[in-house]
Formats: sequence, structure tokens, C-alpha cells
Amino acid sequence: MFEVKVEKVQPSKRKMFIKVPIQKVQKTKEDIINHLKKTVNIKGFRKGKIPKEIILKNYGKDIDEDVKRDLLEEGYRFCISENNLSVVSDPVFLNVKDFNEEGFYFEVEVEVKPDIELKDYKGIKISQKPYEVTQEDIDKSIKQLKSAFSSLEDSHEQAKPNDVVVFDIKAKDVQTGVEIKDLTGKDLYVQLGTNQLITEVENAIVGMKENEEKTITVTFPAEHSIKSIAGKQIELSITLKSIKKVIEPELNDEFVQKINKDFKTVNDLIEDIKKRLLENKRLQEIERQKEELLEKLLDAHDFELPQTVVSKETSNLIMDFVKDAYYRGIDLKQEEYKPAKLRERFEPEAIKRVKATFLLLEIADKENIDVSGEEIRNAIEKEANISGKNFEQLYKEYEEKGMLPLIKVDLLSDKVLDFLLENAVKEEAV
Repeated sequence: MFEVKVEKVQPSKRKMFIKVPIQKVQKTKEDIINHLKKTVNIKGFRKGKIPKEIILKNYGKDIDEDVKRDLLEEGYRFCISENNLSVVSDPVFLNVKDFNEEGFYFEVEVEVKPDIELKDYKGIKISQKPYEVTQEDIDKSIKQLKSAFSSLEDSHEQAKPNDVVVFDIKAKDVQTGVEIKDLTGKDLYVQLGTNQLITEVENAIVGMKENEEKTITVTFPAEHSIKSIAGKQIELSITLKSIKKVIEPELNDEFVQKINKDFKTVNDLIEDIKKRLLENKRLQEIERQKEELLEKLLDAHDFELPQTVVSKETSNLIMDFVKDAYYRGIDLKQEEYKPAKLRERFEPEAIKRVKATFLLLEIADKENIDVSGEEIRNAIEKEANISGKNFEQLYKEYEEKGMLPLIKVDLLSDKVLDFLLENAVKEEAV
């Protein structure tokens, strides 16, 4: 049917040379003509009875293009199947010739799954660090609970840490008079002492009273994290609109019974907090061990990665960062956020992720580790429950967007890491 040859251009790149015999070209063209006979309308002819010559006269160029498109796709797929290639990139068609008396010729370049020589992946030595729940951990959790059940009360005293305030602020560059949008806002709602404000603004508000106005001038250091004010002298005009005192509930048996009807005493709450914190620390230690294990696995293996896959992953990381930066109000016009800078910044992480994925999938294949359709559905159902979305709609959305294979890869990678962790040698950290 096709004459094919594959050449190894690079470790992860293949070039296909494909010849289509004239008989195959003619057969494909006849099939397209016969299809058009049954479907097109040409004045003066009954559908299905249109002569071939009339079809060619009206649709000749389109037919040739359709023949070429079908043969490119079919020849490419045939070559992949015949040579058992694991393609990981879109095909790039090269040197596509016109039809001649011998048939049709074209070339294709693709990137394939890298050849990986697996080293020892069982018995990797990793550290095992102890973990415990401290009184500080418990106190912090109790403080968070009390804060969640707190109420607000109007205050006519001076603003102090822990108060909730509403204020307007205007900022301008003293030298140019230009407004600094990063520090300008109206009806800003903030709890003092929670690191939501830059230190200079919070220090100015502490001690102010309701409806008081204050103007201060601050010279910010050149290394300040907010680039628009770094190294500049800024005038800040603050109007404090309201102050509310946070009234925290008293930690007693009545309070803990409001939190959970199964709690009878404060001690019940504390024991529950200890249990939950201990489980969280256990899971955190497992994740740390997996990260350490993965780093050692990556260091032990060296192979060339398909550049198109790395490039795509880098672009995905950049896109996620840009979206997040946009919603956080970061000025993306700054030098450090130019495309070349972002690519340089995120490519190392992309390389690590791509390498890890290929390596873990190779181990999965060798160990016959797989992910079932039910496991994929369970993962999506869990996500739907967390986000409050309808499971069937979310599943359909992922299916239509072609995301199910990506979800499977993520689940499979986690499964392999679990397997590697079970087979690792854990040594107590000194």
C-alpha cells in the first residue's frame, strides 16, 4: 500500500519517507469522486448520475487537495503503525510533492517517546524525618477557629492590630506627581496585623481614628518587591472610614459544642485538633519523601527529551503564571515579565516535569501499573464534589477537551510514586 522508511534524526526525532503508489492515488481519487456523485447538486443532472468528467470539471482542484490530504494522513498513520512509533508531537509534513505517473511522495518529521535505559528504581534510599504536633500548632489552630467564629463591633477608639478597618488611599510619585495605581484604592477592607498591607501603610493606619485623614511621605528601598514604588518617594493620603473591633469567643465547652455537636468539652476539641494535625503532618512527610525520591530518580537517569513537549509544557507554565499575575494586579509590562524572560524562568521546571513524566510512565509500563476508567471517574467525581460542580457535566467537559488522557497520566504518575515509595529504603534522619 505504502513504501515507507524511517530515519533516526535525533534520539527523540524521526523522519519518515513515504511513497504512495499510483494505484493507491487513483483508488483514493475514485472514492472521492464517487462520494461527490452521491452528494453534490449540479444543474441539469440527477444526483448520483453526474458523469465523472463533469465532477472533475467542477471540483478538480478540490478533489486533488482532498486526495492529497487523505493520503498524507493515511500514509503517516500507516508508517507509525508499521514501525511501532510512540509519537509525542504533531507531525510536520515536508517536501510534499505533486502527483506524478509514479504516484505521490512526502516526508514527515515527528518527535517520539525517548529511549530510556532504566537504572535501579527499587530500594532508593530516602530520609525519614520525625514529625509531631506541638502546643504552638494547637494554639494556632484554636486561634484560627476562634477567628472564624468571631463577630465585629463598631469601635470609636484608635485603630490597633487585629482591628478590621475600611479605608481609602491615594498614592503619587512625589517627583513626577503621577498616581501609583498599585497603592491606590477605595473602600479597602483589611484586618490589621495579618500582613495584608505593606508595613508603611499599616503603621500609618495604626493609631488613627474613624473619619481621620493622614498624609505621609515614604521613601521606598530600591529592592522593594512592588516595582512601581521601588526606590521612589511616594506621598500616601489615607482616609480611615471605619474601625471594627474583632470580638473572639471564649474557649469553653459551650463554644466547642457549637463547632461540633459531638464535642462535649474543650478537651474533645483539642484531641480532635491533635488528630487532624498529626494526619496532616504525616501526609506532608509522605509528599516530602516522594519529592526526595523523585529527585534521586531524575538524577540517576539521563536521556534526551522531545523539545516540542518541553516547549509546550513551558508555555503552559507561563500561561498559568500570567493568568495568576493578571488577577493579582501585577504589571506584566515590566522587563522581567517579557516572553523571553518568562521562558528562561520556567523552562527548567518544564524540563523536570517532562522528564519525570516519561520516566514514571516507563516504570509503569515495566511494572504493569495502570489506571482504570473507574479510577479516572473517581478522581473527577472527587474534584466535582470539592468544586460543587455536576460530575457528569465536568466529565463531559474534560472528555470534549481531550483532557482524560492527561488526567490518566497524572493518576498513573502518582500511582508509580506510591509504588516506588513502598519499595524505597527509609533511613531515619539525623
